[in-house]
Amino acid sequence: MKVTTSLLSLALAMAPLTAAAYQKADNIEQAKTMVTEDGYAIVTYAHGWDKYSKKTAERMMADPSVSKELGNAVVMTLAVPNITSKEEHEANKKRFGNLDLSFPNVYPAIILYNKDGHRLADICIPYSERNNPSAVAEKVRKAMSAAARQRKLLEKAEAAKGVEQARLLGEAALVAGVNKPRDIAKRIKQADPEDKTGMHQLATLNLPHKAIATAGTKNWEETLAEIKELMKNPHFTTEQQQQLCCICIGLLHRHGGLARKGELKEMIAKLRSLDPNSMLGQSADGAERLWVSELNLIQGWSPAVLPNDATPIEVQGDIPIKGAGTYEVTFTYQRGTEALRVAAVELYDGKKKIAEDRHAGFMGFNTNNNVYTLTVPAAVKKPRLYVIFNMGQKRDSYGKITVSKK
Repeated sequence: MKVTTSLLSLALAMAPLTAAAYQKADNIEQAKTMVTEDGYAIVTYAHGWDKYSKKTAERMMADPSVSKELGNAVVMTLAVPNITSKEEHEANKKRFGNLDLSFPNVYPAIILYNKDGHRLADICIPYSERNNPSAVAEKVRKAMSAAARQRKLLEKAEAAKGVEQARLLGEAALVAGVNKPRDIAKRIKQADPEDKTGMHQLATLNLPHKAIATAGTKNWEETLAEIKELMKNPHFTTEQQQQLCCICIGLLHRHGGLARKGELKEMIAKLRSLDPNSMLGQSADGAERLWVSELNLIQGWSPAVLPNDATPIEVQGDIPIKGAGTYEVTFTYQRGTEALRVAAVELYDGKKKIAEDRHAGFMGFNTNNNVYTLTVPAAVKKPRLYVIFNMGQKRDSYGKITVSKK
């Protein structure tokens, strides 16, 4: 692949001289003679398979706000074809040395490296930001700022020993917004062989992989206890704490059953409280509605409390089931474009299931099997009524629920 530098040349020509703070280079050998603490940046774009990619990259590099945030970084460009030949790979290796050129998630992108060539962050430019240089500049600013924080921690660690060095190295590994330093887990282990600081555990923990691994775990309660213990570590960032919350929520939703609904609700509330404005924080409302919705006996059902899966939903309110006998739970459709579909009704006394009726009920303009019969063998101290719905995505349905003794 013939790699051109016209992109960068054009960007520099278009940008005001006072704004073009970054430096430019054609290859890594030239860049090494110019590199500062701000490291390297590769502007990479789709070549020949996205006609807007190159123009977007040019626009970003010509914008004063993006130029300013790159500081004194040494900038190089890389045009990436749809299929790269072996010869092109060899040419890139010769031109960029050991810099990691693995594909970013989105093109175009600005890939940041430290002065030692370690890949720090990918500033991807999605379609929604192709005409928004200020948004890209803000991403660069955050990444460069995080890199500076990480660099200072590593410098302090060089001057320390033992557990203090391990602590500083661990904090450097936990800086949000940039990748972990190279060989950081090994360096922490050398400084603190017994992991008294707990930093080695944190540095080797891959939360996305952990989340995937827990999805099929059989010993889910042990895993839940392990994740909750991890959450006590004060060194986790807010985002990492939220990721741990999500793992707990997933475990409780999949395996916890009715007895752990309260715990599930508490964990969802924690997810929200950590950062209500983040994407994960905002997802808490949806999780609560779908998985711990409050279906009220007096108010009946509505789209707001109907789940789109088979999660059992507890009926809130004073459940009029006290003594032994036969009780009927009746669903009466009132309005809405969708019929209510119910799969089962279950009765618990505290945490113990004592009765159930499982059959397909359909409550709409044409109602079938809308009465669920519960045979209660003895007096009930703490009645808890649950409904398992079968609605799917369409939930525009309203109606009332009544409980009566037969």
